[in-house]
Amino acid sequence: MVRVYSFFILVFLLPLHIIAEVSPTEKNALLDIYNSTNGSRWTIGWDLSRPVSTWHGVGIIEDKIVSLDLFNNGLDGILPSSLGDLKYLNTLNLALNKIGGTIPESIVLLRRLTVLRLGRNNLSGEIPANIGNLEDMEVLDLFGNSLVGKIPQSLGNMEHMKTLILSYNRLSGIIPEEIGNLILLERLELGENELEGRIPDGLKGAYLLKALDLSGNNLVGKIPWKLTTLPNLDLLQLQDNNFDKSHILPLVNKNINIALFDYDGRPHQSTHKQINSFIIKKDAGMVDLEFVDVSD
Repeated sequence: MVRVYSFFILVFLLPLHIIAEVSPTEKNALLDIYNSTNGSRWTIGWDLSRPVSTWHGVGIIEDKIVSLDLFNNGLDGILPSSLGDLKYLNTLNLALNKIGGTIPESIVLLRRLTVLRLGRNNLSGEIPANIGNLEDMEVLDLFGNSLVGKIPQSLGNMEHMKTLILSYNRLSGIIPEEIGNLILLERLELGENELEGRIPDGLKGAYLLKALDLSGNNLVGKIPWKLTTLPNLDLLQLQDNNFDKSHILPLVNKNINIALFDYDGRPHQSTHKQINSFIIKKDAGMVDLEFVDVSD
């Protein structure tokens, strides 16, 4: 009786093991990524003779590929259009590799994505205009590539966005007003691009914003005073722009924790030195100005 029962358990479990495999479409998409990014030379490679569930960085739930994390893994090549076949992905992290080419338009088919990290690669071309179709996105990191063109207005559709990092690219044009729709935004980094125009008024409503970096662009006009009153703002970087500097000092407000402004080109009255920047710090409700002379 015991032997029959044990045999029944083995027979019952065996089919579950057999079907715990992803679809051919998803597997082929992974193979395309492997082949187009020189997979045989990855830091941690895949044994293609073994099940997909054993491949480094591949996360599977209920036979669906839900995550792909190949961060800093020596990927060198381009991303295939079949990337869009991984339709159950919620996390895609390919940062810190040598991926070139453009961001595939098919990436907008990954409607379940909440985290997309492609920072520190060699990507070029434009950000797909309809990337805002990824409405569940919470983290979008394209830092340190060679992306050009405008910041897509469709980003304003990503109402769950908390972290948006586009710094150190070659993006141009204005900062779209639609970014003001991202009311859950905690971190916005657009520094070191070629952006122009004014800071959108909509950003003053980003009450959860903790860090804002707009440095190293060609922004003009006045800095919205309400930015410095955002209750959670810890870091505000605005240096190396073309702002109207005549009103910068009055912006100091006890509600801001740390702010770094560009103030080059004008001597400070008390020191008569070239002041390139100053840091505003909040300590126990008091504002402390720490002037930094970097002219030497």
